[in-house]
Amino acid sequence: MAEKAKVWFADASATNWTESLVCKAKDLFYEAKLNECIEKGDSVAIKIHIGEWNRTRCLRPELVAAIVEEVKACGGRPFVVDTTTLTYHAYNSRCTGTLELENAARHGFTEASMGCPVVIGDGFSGDDDVRVELPTGVVLKEAYVAAALAHADAMINLAHAKGHPITSFGGCIKNIGIGGQSKRGKYHEHLAHWGSPEDFIGWPASYPEKCLGVKCEFHQQCMDGCPRGAIRIDETGFHRDTEKCYLCYSCQVTCIFTGHESQTFIPDYFPYAQMAMSDAALGVMLTFEPGKVGHMAYAIDVDPNCDCIPWATLPATPDIGVFASKDPVAIDTAILDMIDAAPVYPGGANKAFEGREYKRGQEKFAITQGASPRYQLMAGVKNGLGTMDYELITYEPPLTREHVAKWQIRTTPTTLIVRRMWEKRDFLKEVQPFKRVPFAEKPPYQDFAVPDRTEYLKKLPVKEWVEALGK
Repeated sequence: MAEKAKVWFADASATNWTESLVCKAKDLFYEAKLNECIEKGDSVAIKIHIGEWNRTRCLRPELVAAIVEEVKACGGRPFVVDTTTLTYHAYNSRCTGTLELENAARHGFTEASMGCPVVIGDGFSGDDDVRVELPTGVVLKEAYVAAALAHADAMINLAHAKGHPITSFGGCIKNIGIGGQSKRGKYHEHLAHWGSPEDFIGWPASYPEKCLGVKCEFHQQCMDGCPRGAIRIDETGFHRDTEKCYLCYSCQVTCIFTGHESQTFIPDYFPYAQMAMSDAALGVMLTFEPGKVGHMAYAIDVDPNCDCIPWATLPATPDIGVFASKDPVAIDTAILDMIDAAPVYPGGANKAFEGREYKRGQEKFAITQGASPRYQLMAGVKNGLGTMDYELITYEPPLTREHVAKWQIRTTPTTLIVRRMWEKRDFLKEVQPFKRVPFAEKPPYQDFAVPDRTEYLKKLPVKEWVEALGK
């Protein structure tokens, strides 16, 4: 029997210095031996998802900087990296290198905050890549890996665990399986190489008769959202020039997210998309020598949709914690298992779990997205990316004086810095110019008692959500 892959986990709760999620992530970096992926002088890619403009549930800069700091401590030369995207809606903010850098700064991902350069992995226009053959691929037989990843010596795949409208779940596999591909790589795993418009697999499931034509308030946005100018909407309805179409999904996203049904997907598409994503992730892994890649993920702000969506909603589940492993399939399997074992967030995931007989343990993202997220895991096993058999190792940091000091900005207590400053002059007279008064002269706090506001609160629009929290 093959040995189970080890996955380290630390929960998101905290009651003292050592239990900060930043500190736990640093601990797991070493517990999972990700430091062994890095040799002194290595160029180390730290692959993240920068997040879309107006997205509010992305990774926080300090959660990324924590790993940058430890890569440096190992002697590596880190850079934070993401790739350009397809133009999957009219206002996408990451489809060129300069736009994505603007977006990175919006979310706080800068050299100043990270402590290392921020790089767009596939270049200004998204075509800087390396072709990789995939003889064991389930769906794809080639991948187009962003050059910055392909040419790095090592990689820390640092994901944000959340849902995804196409692949159901986005974890470590997606972070490199989609986020590690160039533009043509993304088209390729969108299954643009498959079938004809009538198949509705690589192509949109198109129902022109459902299009409202120029009466649709969003018809101009639908046309403007096509980078190829392949869509025309007039009094007779929806028209696509299939010779121009590159299959970027913009028309589908616009149609679906505005509540219409003319351009959409068929259910069979989603499992294939997940499988292709796992093949593409394998392509990224093949550009590194064995043992040069580590995987980590923060399962917090577990939104039902991806960070590529330009808004966020209440999460599907409460914050779970941070994970680390050297196996991308094992870590994603563990994360999904923990998400499914967790309770639902009251009113979360756009109330997807309300009004149904939901039981803990059911696949949350199968409910929110309509397809099981585990096709990507099974494809990853099939193509050799990793294993779903894992051993979960729960980590609890020791509460010792040494460990409290370990991940602070400096090991010397800052109180001693202030003490030395005060010793240099009679500073206390300057910071304490007040006169102490007898406690008996205190104003009675009972005079400031808060009135009962129960009836007022019942009238607020958050009533349903508040009641759900109380259940």
